[in-house]
Amino acid sequence: MTIQQLIDQLSFQLLTPQLKTDGSFHDAYTSDLLSAALAKVTEDHVWVTVQVHQNILGVASIKQAAAIILTESLHPDKDLIDKAQEKGIVILLSPYTSFQTSGMLYNMLKEEKNGD
Repeated sequence: MTIQQLIDQLSFQLLTPQLKTDGSFHDAYTSDLLSAALAKVTEDHVWVTVQVHQNILGVASIKQAAAIILTESLHPDKDLIDKAQEKGIVILLSPYTSFQTSGMLYNMLKEEKNGD
């Protein structure tokens, strides 16, 4: 599944519009603990979190996450968005809770896998 398909299907807001959204992912990881994300996220994942501070960019960059999905409409400051664009880290904004967002991602990825 591509980031663009995710945006189209779930109407997430793209906070880093200068970045391409044709990158793909095949799994997701949900955690607000940076250490847990650092241990589990891979380049094949989108990372779901409520964290909106600069440290999320470090984790996403090290792990080469496909994207970060910020939930509950928690909007980061402009500096974080600018730095994400500089580092090539796609950030999406979900109006849903982390639980709801994770459930939707699970269902979409399951459908895609079953459709192969």
